[in-house]
This record gives sequence, structure tokens and C-alpha cells, in this order.
Amino acid sequence: MKLTDALSGVLLMLLGLFMLWQAAQFPSFGGQPYGAALLPSILAAGLILGGTLLVLRDVMARRHADGGAWLHLVPDLRAGGMPALLAVLGNILAQIWLAPWLGFIPVSAAGLLVLFLVLRLRLWAAAALAVGTSFACWWLFAGLLRVPLPRGLLDRVL
Repeated sequence: MKLTDALSGVLLMLLGLFMLWQAAQFPSFGGQPYGAALLPSILAAGLILGGTLLVLRDVMARRHADGGAWLHLVPDLRAGGMPALLAVLGNILAQIWLAPWLGFIPVSAAGLLVLFLVLRLRLWAAAALAVGTSFACWWLFAGLLRVPLPRGLLDRVL
């Protein structure tokens, strides 16, 4: 599915409003004119402004055109892209449900391998890219950024 710019803009505006509401609950710093809410509020204002511009542009374009559907299926999905979409969604669900037990690296490597095969990469290239990407993500997030990724079966190794 593809949303029109107007619907995408409304979603951006709603996200910006939610961010403003959440940022308003952040604590302020003592003795400073700004607090933790400053950056999220600036980003939220940008989302609201960008969403408003998208809505206005789409409404103006619809005034000069014959209208059109507000929601339609992307041609790539009609032409066989549905397996790739399902592979991506399956990867997300596998990271949520399987990664805590099996670990990030095995689930990521297996999921990427399936996705790359669906996208018609050669088996050796898909396997090398899946394993390499999984280890690179582990190194970046768990190693450098100290994000606690699930280790699962590899708890004693990593």
C-alpha cells in the first residue's frame, strides 16, 4: 500500500503532536532556561511543519487534477514484491519473538539470508552478506554503542 502525501502528512503531524505531549513531561534542568524537552520539541515542530506542508501540497495538487485514490497498492507489490514484504515483516517478528532465546546474530543472519534469497541473490552472496551484516550490526550496536542486544545461545561466546 502507498499512502498519499496528505495521509502521510497527517501521520507526521500526529507523531509530532505525540512527541510534543511526551516532551512536555520531561524534567527541566535547574538554573537553565532549557531542559531535556528542547531537542524533542524542535524535532516535533519540524515533523508538524513537514506534515502540514505535505498535506497542503497534496490538497493543492488534487485541486488541479482529477482527484485519485487516497490509498492504493504500490505497483511493485502487485508485480511480485509481496514475498519480500512478508520476509521483512517475518524478520521483524523473528527479532521480537526468537532473538531473546536464540540471540541477535543467528536470528538476524537467518532472516537476512531468507530476505536476500527472496530478492534473488545467489546463495553464496546471500549467505556471506547475511552473516557479515549481522556481525557488523552486532559490532556497531553492542560493541560501540553499548546497546544490549540479546545473546541467546551465544551467551557464553560473546
